[in-house]
Amino acid sequence: MEQKTRMSMDQIPFEKLEKVGIDRNFVGKMEKQELNDFLNGYRSDKLYTVNAKIGGEDFKIPAKIRLQSNEDGSVGIKVHPIQRLNIPDEYMGHKFTKEEKGALLNDKNLGKAVELTPKIGERGPFYLSIDSKTNELIPLRTSYIQIPDKIKGATLSAEQKENLAAGKKVAVDGMTGKDDKKFSATLQVEAASRKISFSDFKQEKQGQSESAKQENSENKKQGARQKVS
Repeated sequence: MEQKTRMSMDQIPFEKLEKVGIDRNFVGKMEKQELNDFLNGYRSDKLYTVNAKIGGEDFKIPAKIRLQSNEDGSVGIKVHPIQRLNIPDEYMGHKFTKEEKGALLNDKNLGKAVELTPKIGERGPFYLSIDSKTNELIPLRTSYIQIPDKIKGATLSAEQKENLAAGKKVAVDGMTGKDDKKFSATLQVEAASRKISFSDFKQEKQGQSESAKQENSENKKQGARQKVS
């Protein structure tokens, strides 16, 4: 079953894309999740080279793009170029404290949920983070993120789930990577990517578990020798 999106492929304004300098064939190169996000109106993860007029001169600049539904039902293209990092005094009805500005500038993440008033929709709790590629301030409703019971095989405690849902950093041990090796990391909801991010990775020492594996291997070898003799 195809995943339902806010906009369909037929609604993509390819003429407008080509006008900003993007080949219409780029959609066919998108991975499935990337395409679903694009059709849902989210910013592209990648930077694309687009046309821009600055001071009356034409330039090619890197930018993220997204589809935007207009009030008349049409679909347009919104360009998000790289901008200077700046935290305003107020954003969507929330006045930032000195500590909050520091968190956004240093960690690129507010580290908590705050009440915001969007242009469309009701006031409610949002996560806030800085897009690492464009330096934009990105809001995300807390209801978008569902905290799972387990992450990478590690069971989260009630406190860990509560802190993650609140936007805080949470240290989690005993996770299992693709190579089946255990690792620990710091987790936090990231509004810009709309997912739980991982940082401060640490490979957990095998220690006794490796010794136990060697002992089991030796025992198996000894048992095999006894059977043969």
